[in-house]
Amino acid sequence: MNQYTFEIQKPVVQTKFGQLRGVTYGDVNIFMGIPYARAKRFHMPEEPQAWTGIKNAYTYGPITPQMMPPNPPPYYRGLHMLQKQGEDCQNLNIWAPKTLNGEKKPVFVWMHGGGYFAGNALEEYSFDGFNLAHYGDVIFVSINHRLNILGHLNLADYGEEFSNSVNVGIADLVAALKWIHENIAAFGGDPENVTLCGHSGGGGKVQCMYQLEEAAPYFQRGIVLSGALKGALEMSDHDSRQIAKSILEELGITRETIEKIYEVPYEELVAAYRKAAPKLREAGVNCNWSPVPNDFFPGFPGTVGFAPGSADKPIIYGSTLGEFANVPLDADEKMAMTEEEKLRFLRERFDSQVDHLIDLFRKAYPTHDILDLAYMDSMVRIPTAATALEHAKNNKNNTYVFLAAYCAPENGWIPLWHGGEVCYIFMNEDKVFVLNEPVYGQKLANIFSTLVLNFTKYGDPNNKYLPKWEPMSAVHHHTMIIDRECVCKEGHDEELVALFDQTSPKISFNFI
Repeated sequence: MNQYTFEIQKPVVQTKFGQLRGVTYGDVNIFMGIPYARAKRFHMPEEPQAWTGIKNAYTYGPITPQMMPPNPPPYYRGLHMLQKQGEDCQNLNIWAPKTLNGEKKPVFVWMHGGGYFAGNALEEYSFDGFNLAHYGDVIFVSINHRLNILGHLNLADYGEEFSNSVNVGIADLVAALKWIHENIAAFGGDPENVTLCGHSGGGGKVQCMYQLEEAAPYFQRGIVLSGALKGALEMSDHDSRQIAKSILEELGITRETIEKIYEVPYEELVAAYRKAAPKLREAGVNCNWSPVPNDFFPGFPGTVGFAPGSADKPIIYGSTLGEFANVPLDADEKMAMTEEEKLRFLRERFDSQVDHLIDLFRKAYPTHDILDLAYMDSMVRIPTAATALEHAKNNKNNTYVFLAAYCAPENGWIPLWHGGEVCYIFMNEDKVFVLNEPVYGQKLANIFSTLVLNFTKYGDPNNKYLPKWEPMSAVHHHTMIIDRECVCKEGHDEELVALFDQTSPKISFNFI
């Protein structure tokens, strides 16, 4: 039975903007929905207003309005939390272990996924920060910020005040990091020992922070989990301006009447986008939402290299073997297949390259079922390795790469999917039931949480649960393969993923 209980006495801390009252559960003080900024629609964030008295911080704050109703993709296996939506969504949550004698604990900052389009800091129960704070003895912070139309509509053609409207979503994150830097000591945190971590779009956001001069003073290292995607999540300035132009035409707004944009209900903005996007896509315009290179944001590191201000900061890049696998087999079909039937299935899927692929897969993953070849990923793995290699050019031996290759007991044992490792990192494996299998559920939680905690505290993910983890370098392309047995290999899958990428079915993302 859980031995932790709610404490009647509530903690109060003094921040730059006023006093906050949280709650205490066990030995962790929890503060929720803390405003770190405020912003006029489509404008850059400003500091929050100060307040008098004590503000209660024990309910979660609003999340950015979502363009679609909750519809978790199949690779989300956890339980989900519904959140109040609102445009005043610049808020964060803190789980802070109690401190003694003024000690300062390392700070772990979570940036949620969902691309730059959807999601929130607590969309899954497994994103709760209590266990990592309690057992890991770190300050856990999670951030909500502007997304989709509100975070990335490029109105630069409609007035100087909108010069960076296309990037206000990531500007919010910079404002959050500044708030953390200036206030986290009041919660027992060390503002000079901050690690950023994000999954999927959140990993992309971590990379954005590496690129922003304004963010560089506020963090020391980063963890990018399946977030080095290229193409689908990178928009051009031209395309983003075309989207804005089409949306405003649908709304009947011109440069002369742009002030009306502040009064358009969010639902009407979304409706205009939905009407405009199909025609734009037919014309070859990328209609997804993301940051866009400009004077504020130089571009993603996989495309333009790492910005000088953060190029030397340690980083971990990770991905999973399964990611977005789309294989039309259910568990019963798989369990009934003979080895010959598996090979026949692969031949139909990969055609003339199948024998070479099978040979390369068996060399890379000798303990895996050959059918796992159909589930493997290249869309994330290739840019992950390439961007890590770009970072390794700093010659600091502080670039680490892992691949989670573990097969989970679901759908006939499938390679770990997009985000499957997150619950292990947060020590919340019991909240994604299928990942908490006997023995290995706890083993993987120990591996993932300890590598992240060691990196957060010391800048090195090596730990007693793993063999020696060698950093990536320009010469040695090391990857830690986290599986039922873990091993650090050099260039183990480079030829495999290159050939797989040429022959496998492609996945597209349309955020409409």
